[in-house]
Amino acid sequence: MRPGALDRRERARRGALALSMPLALLVTLTACGGPIPGGEPTVVGVVADGPALAEPSDEYFEGMSLLTEDTVVVGPDDESLPRDALVTGARVEVWTGEACAESYPVQCDVLVVRVLETTD
Repeated sequence: MRPGALDRRERARRGALALSMPLALLVTLTACGGPIPGGEPTVVGVVADGPALAEPSDEYFEGMSLLTEDTVVVGPDDESLPRDALVTGARVEVWTGEACAESYPVQCDVLVVRVLETTD
């Protein structure tokens, strides 16, 4: 085997794993009956301009951006909604990943935002 050949194969394997992670997450969430992760939401609040979180149930999350690259937005019955459903004044539940960047406002990987009600 040539020097570096194993490295290329390992890089290809890791690249394939990285690409398959979002698909695996989608399959796992779908198999669990929907896009909502198990357990209670991380925080509840109101959508502000940005869209960002205002009036959070835990002030640590004040001003957190509600949309990240992989955020799923759903309605009260867990039906899929477009990302622009996060309108100012909407009451939401938010599930985040395990790690948040310590900044102000905090930066978390927002997995799911459930829109409970809007101010029509």
